[in-house]
Amino acid sequence: MPKIVPASPSASGTTKIGLKTIYADPRFWRLAPLSATCIGTAWSLQGLWAASWFNDVDSLSRPALLQNLLMMAVALSLGALVLGVVADRLRRRGIGPGQLLSSVAILFIAAQLALIVRLPLPSCISWVFIASVGAATVLSYAVLAEYYPKEIAGRANAALNVFHIGGAFALQCLTGLVVQLWPAVSGHYPAIAYQAAFGVNVALQIAAAIWFTLPSRASVQSGENYQQLAAKRSELLARGFLRV
Repeated sequence: MPKIVPASPSASGTTKIGLKTIYADPRFWRLAPLSATCIGTAWSLQGLWAASWFNDVDSLSRPALLQNLLMMAVALSLGALVLGVVADRLRRRGIGPGQLLSSVAILFIAAQLALIVRLPLPSCISWVFIASVGAATVLSYAVLAEYYPKEIAGRANAALNVFHIGGAFALQCLTGLVVQLWPAVSGHYPAIAYQAAFGVNVALQIAAAIWFTLPSRASVQSGENYQQLAAKRSELLARGFLRV
């Protein structure tokens, strides 16, 4: 983003938007749980628990296990490109990134449920889609871009990314705690252990999805306040430019 020089110290102090303001915004707290639980889970599963599932539940050989992990890595790499293109085309049709994020979250939950109930499908299909959702940060950042002025887009993204990374860390630990409730047999945990752990993650995602989709009067009011703030900032900058 182009660097914007404030017209005067007083003007800058009047319209400054910091992390405290972002974290106090109710719209942020509607997006953060859904983004953190879905993207954090995708990172958690791909980074740690996918290999354990392939080994303990699917009983894959090491070459087959590594091949599935490779497909997941490719899916993650292509996910950002595909989601970005889809979001751009849907925006032209009046469908915002928030609606697309909700749809991706529903499909993400469905892919995990397919693993949990052991549908008669190759598990790699679900795992590939789960990995691609790790790139859904592009949608979350696009949602934030609609909430805040472009000058603080990077700051808002960083504020949300704390939840992505923190969510991945917390969900990795939570999954491990649930899995370890079942004893390992010959170094392998039973399928029910993973099903229960993944079910806990899905429950959190469903709650976050409901929270995100419910309308919020406070969020609407906050959006109006930020629009007024952005207009005020532009006016102050214009006055400073005219003075110069």
